[in-house]
Amino acid sequence: MKVLFLNHPTIGHLNPLLTIALELRDRGHQPHFFVPGIKGFDPRFNILRTASAVPDTIARHHLPVDVMLPPLAVLYKSLFVPFASGYKEFALVADLFTKGTKYYTEKILKLIDRIKPDVLVSDFAFIPAHIAAEVANIPCVVVYHSGLPFRGRGIPPFASGLSISGNHIEIGRHYEKMENAILTRMDKRLNVIRRKFGLPIFPSKMLRVPYSKWLNLVTSVESMEAPRDNLTDNTFYIGPCFANRKGQSDNSGFPFNRLKADAYKIYVSLGTVFNGKPKVFSKIMSAMEGTDCQVIVSAGGAYNSLIRHNVPRNTMLFPSVPQVDILPRMDLVIGHGGNNSIGETLAAGKPLIVLPVGGEQGDNASRIEYLKVGLRLDIKRFTVEEIRQTVERIRKDSTFSFRAKEIKAAIDRTDGPQTASDCIEWLNHTKRPLHRPPGFPLTVTKDDMAALTTSANLGH
Repeated sequence: MKVLFLNHPTIGHLNPLLTIALELRDRGHQPHFFVPGIKGFDPRFNILRTASAVPDTIARHHLPVDVMLPPLAVLYKSLFVPFASGYKEFALVADLFTKGTKYYTEKILKLIDRIKPDVLVSDFAFIPAHIAAEVANIPCVVVYHSGLPFRGRGIPPFASGLSISGNHIEIGRHYEKMENAILTRMDKRLNVIRRKFGLPIFPSKMLRVPYSKWLNLVTSVESMEAPRDNLTDNTFYIGPCFANRKGQSDNSGFPFNRLKADAYKIYVSLGTVFNGKPKVFSKIMSAMEGTDCQVIVSAGGAYNSLIRHNVPRNTMLFPSVPQVDILPRMDLVIGHGGNNSIGETLAAGKPLIVLPVGGEQGDNASRIEYLKVGLRLDIKRFTVEEIRQTVERIRKDSTFSFRAKEIKAAIDRTDGPQTASDCIEWLNHTKRPLHRPPGFPLTVTKDDMAALTTSANLGH
């Protein structure tokens, strides 16, 4: 089976798809990636440098990857993402999601004609892949990192960062109006492109509902989500997808022997895109200096600045670390609240302090507080004393660790890469959408897949 994977050039969007592709390859299938990017380009801007590294990351896993040159307007606009926040950032990212859709769709169709894939697997934000699949009439699986885009009772407008089930009547209406304006503009642009390819227009607010008619996979579980009430019957929670990225510590060079068994260990990271914030890292390290904690910092773009100053004796500072392998050894995580980091942290059963930088991270911070697995702080206003007090609160209140362990137990019953691969194989074999039978659970566990496909077969 040939499977074509398509996604935006960010590590966060790549990780779940890469993990699924590796599982499929282990089963004897032929995964192939197609991503926007520029070969041999070493840009000075961190966001473009990270994007340019995506094809190399795929190639390091010995997977074939084709790179398509993005439109210049996309490259230019992407430079402003790290400097935007709130709904200005949401509007900018939504524009980037749809800009160049016709160009990308045409490129994907040419590749489909060349390699003749049996199934397409697309990141939810790379909508041209789904349009190309519709034109070519190929089964298309859309992968979501979490349930955040979807509607639900008590769920505030997307990207508002408002608390879940909170009383936000006036401000909620304000954000809802802004959200509607952005999504309406996005739908209008996409439907113009759809008509050009002879496709029917899509219902309104495409990004707020699972949109593949074949299969939608959410790399999460119900117990780590707020309730969502507009999921289609071909949408499934499958659990986090990073299993094939575990066990890399042997080659990482990370000094695991320096982790202290008797210390309260705190892991600090701001992800792969928005990590160039040395002042934020410095305040966290200062807050923990002189305590009985051991702090492990993955500083990313801030590393060169931080290493030139005095690093506290109880802090281990690195440009990057094997995060998936480190998390089970930690007691607390302080991070930006990206989807991948949250999934990996909760899969390790650890509580969090979230300092949202942008994008979906404010909504994730609200989700973390709703689930009672952590607390949020304002990355622009927090103080050294506030960090120290928040760490102590989580240490002393066992509720946070208990809830994190409950969610870990639910995640342990799933195998995201295995379930995703089973579903993709089923689609290829049947060439039919995979629907959830009445009464079947939303989260597919390791033991559920056989029953799901049997029920789906009997239902047709």
